[in-house]
Amino acid sequence: MKSKATISVLIVGGGLTALATALTLAKNGISIRIVQKDDHFHIGQRGAGIQPRTLEYYNLLGVLPDTWERSIPLLPIIPRILGQANQEGIMRKYLEKLGVHVELNTELRTYEQIEHGVLAHTVRKSGDEEIPETIRCDWLVGADGAKGVVRKHLEVTFLGETRADRIILGEVELLKGLSRDCWHMWGVFGGTFVSLRPTETERIFSFGISGEFDYNKMMSNRDMLIQYIRDQTGRHDIELSKVNFVSDWRPSARMVDKFSVGRVFLAGDAAHVHSPTGGQGLNTGIQDGVDLGWKLALVIKNYASPSLLDTYTIERLPVVAHMLKMTTNHFHKTRNVTVDGRGAEEAFKHSGVLKQLEINYRWSPIVLDKRTPYIRLADTEPLDVYGAEGGDASVLRAGDRAPDAPSLMDLKQHDAEPTNLFSVTHHTVLIFSRDVAHIGPVLDALKGYPPSTVKSVAIYPQGTSASLAFEDAEYVMVDRDGHAYNGYNVADSATMTIVIVRPDGVVGGIVFEAEGVQNFFQPYH
Repeated sequence: MKSKATISVLIVGGGLTALATALTLAKNGISIRIVQKDDHFHIGQRGAGIQPRTLEYYNLLGVLPDTWERSIPLLPIIPRILGQANQEGIMRKYLEKLGVHVELNTELRTYEQIEHGVLAHTVRKSGDEEIPETIRCDWLVGADGAKGVVRKHLEVTFLGETRADRIILGEVELLKGLSRDCWHMWGVFGGTFVSLRPTETERIFSFGISGEFDYNKMMSNRDMLIQYIRDQTGRHDIELSKVNFVSDWRPSARMVDKFSVGRVFLAGDAAHVHSPTGGQGLNTGIQDGVDLGWKLALVIKNYASPSLLDTYTIERLPVVAHMLKMTTNHFHKTRNVTVDGRGAEEAFKHSGVLKQLEINYRWSPIVLDKRTPYIRLADTEPLDVYGAEGGDASVLRAGDRAPDAPSLMDLKQHDAEPTNLFSVTHHTVLIFSRDVAHIGPVLDALKGYPPSTVKSVAIYPQGTSASLAFEDAEYVMVDRDGHAYNGYNVADSATMTIVIVRPDGVVGGIVFEAEGVQNFFQPYH
């Protein structure tokens, strides 16, 4: 018998993109359900590389301490490594604290959009029994991977290519013979190839192999797989114990032409798949989830117009398109590496843009920059979404990542740095002023917005006396070492500067007066 339930958002998928979306919404108090068709959670390393920008997103979500403690460095290629299964486990732990549990054995079969909502037809498996349920939700998020059902029911393209190459990936227990200090590789990527990378778990290495062999037989015969690794490395001193996990992977590069249709959204691998070279995929999916999540939360609470959701595609699509081009280029470079190592330095030389700290939305219709307005000469001019085309990187603009600023002295005993002031639950209004009298009108303007969605932070320059500080702001800081004033390019400014940081840690607005704050929020409505 079918039943009906009403929730704000149904999220399909149990990976990191789905979990990041769910955690963003749950922290905003939105009613959600998250369903996964498998009867178990993901296992194995999968996407393990965590870029610096993602560490900042994890800070916004509140999961950074656990992630940092369990992860390991793999410099200079990737700042931190943590198997995707463990990252997902951390996310689920924090979701469960908010009363949200991933529903296993629950498969979305089909859905239809109706007026003001979506009807999702699911089946929950219990042994041999299938229990159907129709879930009535206001919004549906498909984060169910490249083969997921959500995208297949939407009128979107998924253009690109899937290569004939195959790689077997997995985890193996290595008792002795290899250092855990580096990533070990033999052979030629795209030909006969063996890769062994240390993981966060002692004795467990992530492996990748390719070559001229029967892939199906290799997948099912663990002894054959271990012997192949020994033979191709020529290292018979390597003592391999057992294979814990195997999967078959084919290089693909595809993306949709839009990230939403009506009340249905796509995120992560459901919207884009690509080569793992460059370590961008997992990280990009998490950014999808947070970008969509904070916007959905404002719309569901009636704090913003549904038109705000159009900016999900506007902002994310150019970033993903550039990422796809970049990772595909890196993939082709790896195929040019010879057996004697020629081309390896070029192939694995990861530029700074892969850290994703320069990803920006300067062109977005919901950012406002009164200090350095964004000017695009023509619609055909490419967007420098990864900050790779040069320019003056020292000038912070609306649409850029909000920088860190340590050594702030909190006059209200909150003991917080700016990145700890930022959160997926609210906009943070940083008020840089040398004159206490100028701050009052800005705080008055902020009273027109729900207090849970906007936090005010008055930041005074170094040397300011605590007795002179304006106490009405929620946070009152003194920039003891000048990091904040320098990082936000206000050290030489004699006028008040207001920087509005969005819930995703992006500078949404740079304005100079209370009216500018109101103008920033106007496009939300």
